[in-house]
Amino acid sequence: MNLIIYSHPSKNGHCGVILDQVVKNLKKSKQKFELLDLYAMKYNPIVSLKELNPKGGVFPSKESIKFQEKISKANKLIFIYPVWWGVMPAILKGFFDRVLTAGFAYNYVNHIPKGCLNKKAIVFMTSGSPKLILTIMGNRPKKNIARDILGFCGVKTKVYQFCSARNLNSKKENILRKKINKIIR
Repeated sequence: MNLIIYSHPSKNGHCGVILDQVVKNLKKSKQKFELLDLYAMKYNPIVSLKELNPKGGVFPSKESIKFQEKISKANKLIFIYPVWWGVMPAILKGFFDRVLTAGFAYNYVNHIPKGCLNKKAIVFMTSGSPKLILTIMGNRPKKNIARDILGFCGVKTKVYQFCSARNLNSKKENILRKKINKIIR
């Protein structure tokens, strides 16, 4: 089963096209999937005082435990989101803060972190910035998701970045759909 985590308030534009094409490809190849559309769900990304562990980290809420179960059952995780101000949307960051908790996603063994998830992920991120700017800046958005978050949790991650994603016309949409088809196959 594939678990898609979609983090954009709109289904229009680049992220919406990516989501649509991913879903079409999964259906076509008869792969099971579940979609978590964080904005449509009105997901609350804020760690509550009740969830805060005084010794560090977060205690998972009942809602977070349900998401952890979905992640545990998934063979592959698929993330689709824009890069805003060099990072993912706050709703996705809050999802990670609340769901990828110690004991589930990672542990410390003799003060050394060890990822627990042993999963694979595909990340599709869009950015209005040209690729050159991301490269000059050290491509923090890619390192943040692939190494600092998912990699830390034991998830092998392949990141696909779509840069200069400011306006979408039918020609750009067709090119984007072809790229997604190639990636998903």
